[in-house]
Amino acid sequence: MKKLQKTAALFLAACLLITGCGSDSSANRSNTTSASATVDEVVSAQIANEDAEASADASSDSSNEDTAATTATSDTKVTGDVDYDLTEMSSDMVYAIVYQMVYNPDDYIGKTFRMSGTYYASYYEATDQYYYYCLISDATACCAQGLEFVWGDGSHSYPDEYPADNTEILVQGTFETYVDTDGYTYCHLANAAMEAV
Repeated sequence: MKKLQKTAALFLAACLLITGCGSDSSANRSNTTSASATVDEVVSAQIANEDAEASADASSDSSNEDTAATTATSDTKVTGDVDYDLTEMSSDMVYAIVYQMVYNPDDYIGKTFRMSGTYYASYYEATDQYYYYCLISDATACCAQGLEFVWGDGSHSYPDEYPADNTEILVQGTFETYVDTDGYTYCHLANAAMEAV
């Protein structure tokens, strides 16, 4: 029973946050508050720190360059270079970036992301479709952000080829927005590679 309540709470949190990409949220995107400015500053500072660390690591060990240059060759293995590797960031930074992706999606369109989190599938009756999410918790695990993804070209069979709900996954794909059949704008990682970890 406790597990069911936890799953329902995560799903509700994810649904509420994912709809931030909806067309009705345009006021949220245009009204920048001091809180979101602070998140932007923290995200920028963390990315600058990680870039500096990456440069230092690259200069101390040039043999890693050949390994880092590999590219994704299938839709099931998560490999290659990305614009944002959230697996290398603290859980608070990951939560902050996913928050920004959901509430300011135009800033991230076309960027590639790698992230880890908990897999969850949800059926939406209005569109008669299943949607697949990577749920990411903050450091205290009290809040969760969810990001939809499309595995490969979308031809994978659900539930046969997908992991069980609550499986820890690694996802990598290109951030896009789309208008669904219900007329709302949503965001997701398109053409994503996904693997259970």
